[in-house]
Amino acid sequence: MKKLFLLGLAVVMLGCKTPAIFPIGTSETDFKKSNRSAELVSAAADGTSIYRVGRRTFDSINTPFYSFYYFYKAKLVRYEQSGNAEDYKFIR
Repeated sequence: MKKLFLLGLAVVMLGCKTPAIFPIGTSETDFKKSNRSAELVSAAADGTSIYRVGRRTFDSINTPFYSFYYFYKAKLVRYEQSGNAEDYKFIR
């Protein structure tokens, strides 16, 4: 019984992991190492890159939301959240 309780506690603790926080100025390589689920959605010749990270909830009430990370010359300069996966095209 004790083993089952400890196993259940470990599952709950790992399932409630908070997303990583990246301060402005974080390098692009550190961001990609820490956030492997980030998807490059836009890269421009001027050195601007935009990554999208989708977060889903496990209930039917809340809709999924997306985080957009804007990099300029390999440094994080901006962070936005949206409910639409394609909003990075409009937030410039």
